[in-house]
Amino acid sequence: MMYILSRKNNRFYFVESEACSTPDALIKSIFSPKWYGATWQRITKVEKETWAEFLKTGKVTDPNFNQKVLQSWMRSRQAEIDPHTGGVGRDFLSLTKLESRNEKLIIQAEQVLDTLYQCLRGSGFMIVLIGKNGHILRSMGELESLRRAEKFNFGPGAHWTEEAVGTNGIGTSLAFGQPAQVTGPEHYCECQQPWTCSSAPIRTGSGEIIGFVDISGPRERASEHQLGMVVAAAHAIEDRIVLEESYDQLNDTNQYLEAILNSVSEGIVAVNAKGVVTSLNKKAAKTLRLHPREVIGQSLIASVSSQGESKNFFKTRSAGMIKEEVQVKVPSGKGIFSAKANPVISKGKNNLGYVLTLKPKNRSYFLSDKPSAMKASYRFSDIIGDSDSIRQTIKKAKMVAPGKSTIVLLGESGTGKELFAQAIHSASDCCSGPFIPVNCGAIPKELIQSELFGYVDGAFTGAKRGGSIGKFEAANGGTLFLDEISEMPLEMQINLLRVLEEKAITPVGGKKVIHLNVRIIAATNKSLFEEMSKGLFREDLYYRLNVINIVLPSLKSRKGDIGLLTRYWVDKLSRKAGRDVKKIEPDVLHWLENHHWPGNVRELVNVLESAVNFILGDTFAVRHLPAYIRKKQLEKPHIGQKDIIPLHRLEKENIKKAIQFYDGNITQAAKALGIGRNTLYDKMRKYGIK
Repeated sequence: MMYILSRKNNRFYFVESEACSTPDALIKSIFSPKWYGATWQRITKVEKETWAEFLKTGKVTDPNFNQKVLQSWMRSRQAEIDPHTGGVGRDFLSLTKLESRNEKLIIQAEQVLDTLYQCLRGSGFMIVLIGKNGHILRSMGELESLRRAEKFNFGPGAHWTEEAVGTNGIGTSLAFGQPAQVTGPEHYCECQQPWTCSSAPIRTGSGEIIGFVDISGPRERASEHQLGMVVAAAHAIEDRIVLEESYDQLNDTNQYLEAILNSVSEGIVAVNAKGVVTSLNKKAAKTLRLHPREVIGQSLIASVSSQGESKNFFKTRSAGMIKEEVQVKVPSGKGIFSAKANPVISKGKNNLGYVLTLKPKNRSYFLSDKPSAMKASYRFSDIIGDSDSIRQTIKKAKMVAPGKSTIVLLGESGTGKELFAQAIHSASDCCSGPFIPVNCGAIPKELIQSELFGYVDGAFTGAKRGGSIGKFEAANGGTLFLDEISEMPLEMQINLLRVLEEKAITPVGGKKVIHLNVRIIAATNKSLFEEMSKGLFREDLYYRLNVINIVLPSLKSRKGDIGLLTRYWVDKLSRKAGRDVKKIEPDVLHWLENHHWPGNVRELVNVLESAVNFILGDTFAVRHLPAYIRKKQLEKPHIGQKDIIPLHRLEKENIKKAIQFYDGNITQAAKALGIGRNTLYDKMRKYGIK
């Protein structure tokens, strides 16, 4: 059993610890017990005489004596170390300061030191991790070894430089900045002479020393390979540190590139050579109306015209090395977009993939899949739900539907804002008029004015011949639904305010004023008040729009509705997919009801559509659910006093779930938990999470 020497209030105590049980077989063989005692013997009279000679004269007459040890003795003598009563660790450093300053080193060294212990088990030697200034961070080994070490404070916080305790493996390695082995009377202080200490520095990728690793134990059991072993352990820790630094640099680079991509006004999607999505920016996610996790890892269907035929872009040989205009169908089938495909070429001239720049096809920024759709398809009777929250919302929407007042729908993504907008229009006095939905966040900034207000012939370069009517004019006599109103550019908001005040527009490049009879329904998943407070939304437009607010409840707050929605959509989707699903296992609903649903009803429908496609029989089982839903399963709630769970248990369970959800990817798990990688490693060590 391995123990760790710990300290509290300058008193040492022993802590039982578990070490890894699978050391490398080759390394273990090198340090097997057959080597113990192969090199060093008990302290001889001659060696003792050499040490005594130096104490008396300050010189060593033996020409073969180790000059580095002699130099260390001289430094110890100059530091006025008492060779007979000294050699005991002092000048303790606060453990809090010690651990905070060396957090990265402790985390990266832990697994290597555990493996090293397995190689030394039964030898009587202990393993020590030291900070760059010579303070001990960790002392671990068998109980007998640690008890011997405790006698001269060879534990956490103690200072083990030459200036503090005389010549020793740690202090001498620190002084020279090189591996060092000090054995027997080579130690300046008499109490340390029964020991052999082998120490090696640990460096960062830039060569800076950040600590030391040491093996110390009985001189008579020392091995000629111990210095090589400690050097190998130091190198193994260095490799882990360099790898961690590389991860951090890569993460910083990814963050930088992500910031660049999200600053671009166009939708950008990166795919590999087979068309599998590897990343996309926020604009692309909005254009596709999908959460990134619904797209990344999925295959895009892209076609290109070749010799008069539509062919698979990713299988067309001629598409490899040139820019191509392609038609892209998103994974959910919610629209077709044209895109410019820019190839990514390696140094070896291999095609690594493409960067797709999305642009709307015709009027694809309309929320409806069919650009020509001008009528509302849904009514209040189409809204599924029996929870108090959804019933109260429907009741409020029905009360205000007949009037002409402006309505703002507030709700998270996927809560059904367009569904409510259509239902309000269908129940209004202008239900016979057109219903025109527009996504304000999907129209390019430079085109939004012409798209909303229209333009006359020759208004600008590239304008359609004969001009075009805008969405306000198209909605005349009906309802204009402005989704993602918070994404409308500030410079356009003043024009919208003027239209709302004057109830008239003037097309771009024209002089004729067109009077309007249009009801406005706006929607957003952000707080317009907060956006106004940040200066991202005009104050005057906010108060002009803020006539009637209807807050749409999140799916998680609609108690009981998940079961209703699941049964409705499974029936509808199974018929559409040619399946005959008759049963839903109770556990399926349990899993669904315990998911937090950041994508709300839209996410639920996508999950059910995915599941239905994998059902071969007539029963919907848990195994048919997507993996990310099953990985986030929570415990069924139990009523009673035992529900009160200690915070450390909640933290431990949450860390385990994050690591499981991201398949062991520590970087992603740490990001999801809102903490740094090193902090996560520390907590994993604290809770024994592997």
